[in-house]
Amino acid sequence: SPNGDGVNDIFYPRGSGVINVKNFTVFNRWGEVVYQRANFTANNASAGWDGTFKGKKLSPDVFVYALEVVCINNQSLVFKGNVALIK
Repeated sequence: SPNGDGVNDIFYPRGSGVINVKNFTVFNRWGEVVYQRANFTANNASAGWDGTFKGKKLSPDVFVYALEVVCINNQSLVFKGNVALIK
């Protein structure tokens, strides 16, 4: 809910035991990439998606994300899911 109240305004990878986020991509329902970032640390809100695309706020909808991380044991893990953008 990127409404500026400081609660869930940014969608970003969080967790412990992660040394690197190799790739974080958010897609709209048509498969278009609306956000992408690579090679950053987890738990970093400044690396997250703020619900915008090309500088414009998106309408409420469900988006798909794909995330690849490297853990402290050097194992790579891939996560996929969806996130709802609400007002």
